[in-house]
Amino acid sequence: MVEHLIFTYNFNLEHIEKSLENVSDDQMAQQAHGVVNHPAWTLLHLASASNMTATTLGLDSTFPSEWEDVAKNGPGQASSAFPTKTQLLAELSSQHSRVAEAVTKADVSLFAKEFPNENYRKTFPTIGDFCAYLLTAHEGSHIGQIAAWKRAMKIESHD
Repeated sequence: MVEHLIFTYNFNLEHIEKSLENVSDDQMAQQAHGVVNHPAWTLLHLASASNMTATTLGLDSTFPSEWEDVAKNGPGQASSAFPTKTQLLAELSSQHSRVAEAVTKADVSLFAKEFPNENYRKTFPTIGDFCAYLLTAHEGSHIGQIAAWKRAMKIESHD
């Protein structure tokens, strides 16, 4: 089953990269016609979430500390607050690689353990529940937000 989660996680990353090919750095942090989550914040959020997944799996955090407040403060900040598209895609790709490797190498018993963060435990009782969601549906919902943002921005989709 792990290989299916990793397949989806990799597919999500490829889909994100392809969907943003024709989006310029200048456009990345624009909020369009009521679509709140622009791609710059979305990529930052996904990279941060993947880093949280990595730390849940026992890895050290590698998410840039200077980006943490920007990620937490949401998409309504000045566009200059956000890293470039290239930086964000590189960070997301790096986090994906770390998580995919950690999930692949993890002992299956790890996924049955209680989720360590009490604030999330009601939603994700186990580490496996959390990982399955973060590697699949979480990114999928944000891929949909990017598509809606592109439509609102009138940027042609090739995905």
